[in-house]
Amino acid sequence: MQINRINPGASGNTQRNNKAKHNNTNTSFKGPMVMVDKAALKVADLIENGGLFVSFTLQDMLGTNLPRPLMGLKRNAKENKGEANKSFAAKELVREMLTGPSMFIIPGAMLAAGKKLFGKTTEVPMKFIKSFGDIHGAQPINEAGKAIGKQDFYKNAFTEILKNAKSEPKASQETLETAADFAKRLASSAKDKAAKNETIGKLSDEFITIAKKHAKDAAHTDFTQAAVSQTTSAPFKETVSHMMSYADDIVEKAAKHNTNKLGGYIKKLTNKKVIGRFAANITMYAAVMAFLQIIPRLYNKAEGKENAGLKGLMKEETINDKSLDEKPKEKKDKSNPSFGSSASFVKKLTGNNIIGKMAQGIEFDGCNLSFPLLLGVMGFGILLPRTMQAKDKYDKEEILRRDLVTCTTMCFAEKELRKGFSKLNEKNSGLVLAAKEQGFKDKSIFRRFFDYLRPEKGVRVLSTDQIISKYSGIDKYKDGIKGFCEFIEGQGGNLGKVFSLTDDSKQIVQNLLAKDGHDIATASNSAIKETLSKAIDSDDVKKLTELFKDKNNPWVNKAKTLNARFTALSVLILVPVFLGFLLPWINEKSTKKRINMEQAENNKNNKINNIQLPEINSAKVFDDITKLI
Repeated sequence: MQINRINPGASGNTQRNNKAKHNNTNTSFKGPMVMVDKAALKVADLIENGGLFVSFTLQDMLGTNLPRPLMGLKRNAKENKGEANKSFAAKELVREMLTGPSMFIIPGAMLAAGKKLFGKTTEVPMKFIKSFGDIHGAQPINEAGKAIGKQDFYKNAFTEILKNAKSEPKASQETLETAADFAKRLASSAKDKAAKNETIGKLSDEFITIAKKHAKDAAHTDFTQAAVSQTTSAPFKETVSHMMSYADDIVEKAAKHNTNKLGGYIKKLTNKKVIGRFAANITMYAAVMAFLQIIPRLYNKAEGKENAGLKGLMKEETINDKSLDEKPKEKKDKSNPSFGSSASFVKKLTGNNIIGKMAQGIEFDGCNLSFPLLLGVMGFGILLPRTMQAKDKYDKEEILRRDLVTCTTMCFAEKELRKGFSKLNEKNSGLVLAAKEQGFKDKSIFRRFFDYLRPEKGVRVLSTDQIISKYSGIDKYKDGIKGFCEFIEGQGGNLGKVFSLTDDSKQIVQNLLAKDGHDIATASNSAIKETLSKAIDSDDVKKLTELFKDKNNPWVNKAKTLNARFTALSVLILVPVFLGFLLPWINEKSTKKRINMEQAENNKNNKINNIQLPEINSAKVFDDITKLI
């Protein structure tokens, strides 16, 4: 991935192109920083493509799996005369190596098995199965009177996606033709993985251009989102992947079925698959939770009978506290809720009701846990069983301190750090790096802070595809460059700084602004937008938009690099250093402090109880009293 590349397009003179290349080099850090940025971009792309699995695993490996056993070896080194605490290190190693990987390996393995046994819709979210089923069932038979094949299904699905992107009440002829073209190209490349990925990438670019051209709100519309229905949407590439999985499973089965009552058969089969997907989510989650309950037993066994974290701090016979051995009895829920017919149940699972929101909130994304599932795993799969199986009060205290902080950090810290850094970089660069909801500026300080705090909602850092869709091909916006200006202005960016990123763009905008008596350094967003809107058909504006034509233009690269730097910094350095080194150190120091305080208090009490009173000779005292008498 090239950070400094400039390709304004074929038009324009060579001198201007070369100058733009030189100017873009000036906007990036030179020397070692360029290599750091390239590495950061690779890490950011890896995290973006792999989702929570990659992000969590990197933080887990660098922040817990590797440093904590090393810190465990040095636990109480001073008190143990420099001897390595192998028992405590073994406990740390077993606990950390089993916990993180199992959260993803178990659902990943079960999902792979489910796809083989029950079909590819096992990996498709419930709402997508239902929406594709509605599209499929509405037109199950082609003009020849036979059940439709994959290509016809693709055409019907793309028709809905394009119609929704254009906000058409009924698909136009142009939409129907585009959908047919998309379907033909996708079907022809489906058998070859490389060709399929290339085709989906090209279709995604074309879809973004269409969505950009028809968007009513340029500032807040996510051009990468493809809506299958009014309530079901996802990034275009992800939607196409779900579409193909549905076709490989249900469309193929329906094509072999008798055409009589085919619509009813599709509806019944779709409902069955929705319930199957729900069952798969529950089963995967239950399997992860069940294994997490076992892990404390395994790492306690690796540690030995005693709490190795106390080694060297107190006498061996006082280390274990048996008072925590009793386990509370679990109450079994014998209730068996009924949801009525399968169609009614599916409606609840995929609807906008409480049951639907809960069911969709616990859906896996591949082997990735949703945020509600992650919170559930952290609370009931990690904190609860570890606390219940703690060896003593010191172990319990360390578990609560270590794992409560770790779970909170893993759930929130990386995303919140990225949002915070993007906010700082937006102010400095003028570029929009995170998407904010409409009316964000009008919200109270508390509400805005809450939007940054929410990991999955509220303010969201722009993905690579979103950055490309916003910062390249700006002439494709509904209102041309005015639409681009509305995006920057509506999201709180600074047009003066944006257009000052290269000398070419700065000079063009400055010349246009000078005619209206403005300067690019001081002109407001509104003034710049108005000036460019008036000159939208001029050669200057055409030259300006040409600079944004390429997907690797300076604005795209700058925005990607700024976001990538702090993604890499958060995931690879800040979070791991805190979790892997600082937190174990805090735990060790806190336990030592508590034990020292307790021992000091015990010593004080022992001194009071062991005061030596003078011996009294009662016979001598009696004789002395007799003499006095």
